[in-house]
Amino acid sequence: MLRAYDYTEKSLNNTYMHDDSLFREEKRIAQEYVLMHPIKNEGKGACPICGSYKSRFVFARWDIDYRMCCKCKSIYVPTQKDVIEEYLHLDEMRKFRESDSFQESMSFRRTRYWSDFVSWLKYRTYRYLGKNEDITILDIGNKYRGMVERIGDSDNNWDYIYVESPDDCLGKSAENADVVLYLNQLQHEANPIESLKSMGNTLKEGGLLVLNTRLGSGFDILTLKGGAEDIFPYEHITLPSREGLQMILEKSGFKLLEITTPGTRDMDIVLKNKDRIDEENFFVKYLLDTADNRTLADFQQFLQKSGLSSFAQIVAMKESVNG
Repeated sequence: MLRAYDYTEKSLNNTYMHDDSLFREEKRIAQEYVLMHPIKNEGKGACPICGSYKSRFVFARWDIDYRMCCKCKSIYVPTQKDVIEEYLHLDEMRKFRESDSFQESMSFRRTRYWSDFVSWLKYRTYRYLGKNEDITILDIGNKYRGMVERIGDSDNNWDYIYVESPDDCLGKSAENADVVLYLNQLQHEANPIESLKSMGNTLKEGGLLVLNTRLGSGFDILTLKGGAEDIFPYEHITLPSREGLQMILEKSGFKLLEITTPGTRDMDIVLKNKDRIDEENFFVKYLLDTADNRTLADFQQFLQKSGLSSFAQIVAMKESVNG
């Protein structure tokens, strides 16, 4: 299996991926819903990754507890399925994210990343399928118009199909895709194993699942905990560790081929929020207070190459039903 330390990803520039005002509005909508719909689960709930009931409190955001599984080290919110489902279909959030201002801002800030992703995808399909043309790519739930257009309009001779949810592709595309893209969605899945199994139902045997997600084992998340501004309920309720991610893929019928953490912003995020770091976190505080820019850049590269950044890109293969 290819891991991040086998090579170094090309670093994207550190321009923030969100417009501040739009990001504040996104969080406002989420926070209002969360405060009106608190999780009423008195118990701690089972880990959605490995099923263990042994966990410990890590941090709280908007009065919602995040817990770490003692077995697989994933971070999760004990959930109520109906509350999460309602949030994911929240009309105000949908209209906001479909607005021209939101979509145009995302396109302006992420065009280079999307172009690099298309090149990355072309290389991975050739590496694992032996071809990168005449393949069917099913993109499920991508919320960025610009990215849909960039992938669909690329000159790669791909049969590109976009659908809003897994339910939309069953029947017309079942077991017909060479590649399924499931991007930026695993982190708000209350039942990630069930969702990934539905991805497998759309793939040919030996087809590829390409997904990205935030990792609960990432440096910035474990350092800032509740002070990480871009982690909030119910947008982020399942943050698997690297080990947990491999568990859910195997339970869902996939073989993990590659996991990389190409993030470049962990140190930048931690630096901007250093006043929110626990006073007892002496090492990180010392590092931030004394390190020069070169040392911080080297530390970020170490996080990236060691798989300790909080953003992961994954390639997995649908395994044969006969093993």
